[in-house]
Amino acid sequence: MRRRAVVGLGAAAAAAAGLAHAGPSVVSLGQWSRRRAVPGVCRWRGPAARQVAITFDDGPSPRSTPVILDRLDDLDVHATFFCVGRLVGRHADLVQDIVRRGHQVELHCHSHESHLRHGPRWVAGDLDDAVAALGDAGVRARWFRPPYGHTTTATIASARRHQLEVVLWSAWGREWSATSSDSVARRVTRRLEPGAIVLLHDGEDFSPPGSVARVGDALGPIVDAIRSGGLTPRRLDEVLTVE
Repeated sequence: MRRRAVVGLGAAAAAAAGLAHAGPSVVSLGQWSRRRAVPGVCRWRGPAARQVAITFDDGPSPRSTPVILDRLDDLDVHATFFCVGRLVGRHADLVQDIVRRGHQVELHCHSHESHLRHGPRWVAGDLDDAVAALGDAGVRARWFRPPYGHTTTATIASARRHQLEVVLWSAWGREWSATSSDSVARRVTRRLEPGAIVLLHDGEDFSPPGSVARVGDALGPIVDAIRSGGLTPRRLDEVLTVE
């Protein structure tokens, strides 16, 4: 009986530790709520001003990031790019081009692996490497978006150590599963609202081929819908500094 009690306590402790580790990942579900932020944890939306942040993950990519940059130039829109550290190390010139064109560069990760699969030491090391890579490219990030939106207690602690705030999204194109640019645009536009944070992608290292092409074609309709709704597309820092 005593041995069973000890085993039971061990299982309960393991379950509690697992919950403490993965519990914050439920914040990724916040996009479906009306909440704009959980102070000290993450944001899904900006203030209810008449602005929308357009953001891109998974770059920089020499194959696709320039295509997105040219399309944004055509639309006269400035956006925010959440970059992958190991790609930044290979393509620092692209990071500098993003900044030169008036866009914002922030931090996505270094290795693009879910934080739910790793312990605190790995998460901290990955973020350390990503911050260093971005710093070598001349950028000091303020915002951090973990891969897949998966957020653990170590994610939050590591972000705080680097004075980064976790930011997710409230509208996304899910272009990797889309059959056309029209479906990407529809997915985004039906969730547009004042303060929305839109998630798209400018790289295909972690997505099926053709995903970014659909994004490029969807950008025009998305921007048209933002503007026709009386909203203005902005960089993330411009949307979040309204407060």
